[in-house]
Order: sequence, then C-alpha cells, then structure tokens
Amino acid sequence: MAMKPKKGYTLVEVMMTVAILGVVGGMAVPLLMQMTNFWRQTTARNAIQRDVRGSLDIINRFARQAKSSTVVIDAEPGQPPASRVTFTSVQGPVVSFYQSGNKLYMSMSGKVTMLTENLAYISFIYPRSDDITLLSVAITAQSATYRGGKKALQLSIQKVRIMN
Repeated sequence: MAMKPKKGYTLVEVMMTVAILGVVGGMAVPLLMQMTNFWRQTTARNAIQRDVRGSLDIINRFARQAKSSTVVIDAEPGQPPASRVTFTSVQGPVVSFYQSGNKLYMSMSGKVTMLTENLAYISFIYPRSDDITLLSVAITAQSATYRGGKKALQLSIQKVRIMN
C-alpha cells in the first residue's frame, strides 16, 4: 500500500514564521511612532508658517502706511514689553497690533480681528535710534505637536520702512 503525502506545516516552520513576524512587528511600531511624530511636527510647522507669514504681511502692509510721528510701541497690561504698536494711518484710522496671551490681534477703527492664535511672542522695535521711519517686527509662534511637545518657529521682518 502506498503512503499518502502528508499535508500541513511542521512545528519548526510555524515557529520560524511566528519569530519572523515578531521581529518585523517589533520594528514596525517604533517606525510608525516616528512617522506619526514627523507628520505632526511638519503639520505644526506648516500651520505656524502660514499664520505668521500672513500676519507679518498684514503688519507690513499697514505699518508702511503709518504716520511715523504717531507710532507708539508699548504693551498691553500683563503682556511682554514692546508687544503692541499703535499708529495713525495716512487714510485716517488708528491701527494697533498687539499680543494678548497666545493670540495676535489687529484693531482698526474699533474693529478687532484675530490674526493668529499660535503666538508665543511678538516684538516691535526701532532698529536704529536715529531713524523713526524704520520699524522691526519679530514673531515667535508655537504649536502643539506630539505628547505635549511644541514646535516653535521664529520669523521676522527686518526694517519695515514707514513711508510717511
């Protein structure tokens, strides 16, 4: 009588397969965690850049139209020094940019608009004491990333020329 060929896997083959899957699975978890962390940091950086660049563009546009003799740099109560600038525009309205907590606001003719809510710090300074037509703006913004971490980014406009 002829012997039938046996079907199935041996115990050694099954154990090797489980060992290989265990090694691959053990390497996949840290890689997945790194990819997730990288994605969150990249997303936070892109959001910060978009918000801050948009805010700097608006500040630059309005500051260029300021009357240089009306520019006042100070701070809201309880906020960092030099975190507010107020001026009268050549068109007439009083414009103000200021930090309140982690938000950047623009106020014009009594209407307040929030520009970003990722603000860590904003600073308005005169880079040269002999020229009040130059204004420097620096913004540091940060956003939450992963497990309580934060991504911070510092952008600045050097020497906004006040035209009037």
